Amino acid sequence: MKILVADDHKTIVDGIILDLEELLPNADIIGASKTSEIVGLCNDTKFDIIFMDIDLPSANGIQLAKEVLEKYPRTNIIYITGYEKYAMESYETNASTFLSKPITKKAIQKALDHLRFPVSDITDEMIKAEYSGEGYIGRRIQKYREERGLTRNEVAELLNVTLPTVHRWESGVRMPDLATILKLASIFGVKLDELIGDET
Repeated sequence: MKILVADDHKTIVDGIILDLEELLPNADIIGASKTSEIVGLCNDTKFDIIFMDIDLPSANGIQLAKEVLEKYPRTNIIYITGYEKYAMESYETNASTFLSKPITKKAIQKALDHLRFPVSDITDEMIKAEYSGEGYIGRRIQKYREERGLTRNEVAELLNVTLPTVHRWESGVRMPDLATILKLASIFGVKLDELIGDET
């Protein structure tokens, strides 16, 4: 799943991305706050979901969304703005929904649950990984983490990585390198072969 968060306020972009990374840890999320960058990404990249600020400097988010939908008609447009007066106009583009600032994680989750064009977060690569070494090690990482009473965030802090990285390991989307696997074994207090060996 590929998502664009487009707003001229970087703090808003960063906040939405942070919530999305927790809600959709396997999604490919791109943020942009400069109008030229937003326009370029919309023209050159096919996104499943676009969180689109309506009132962009030197650009109109609704018009930009119309142009996106002409090229990629199954794009889910979720408008974000501080001006509710744009709500009716935004629905002319068959938007998935309209979010009024300030935007909460609960509102984002509700928007994702009611997409006009539902998007599966399960990819062929994820299915393949589930039955590969990556998926197996991911399940072991989650098992030992939970047994030790550690949160994903705590593991991320101990390894100096991001929370989405730990999500990706446990879901089998990514596999930690050998040095990290050794550190994980040490954190969990298990032998290396218990983390990567045959399941018993």
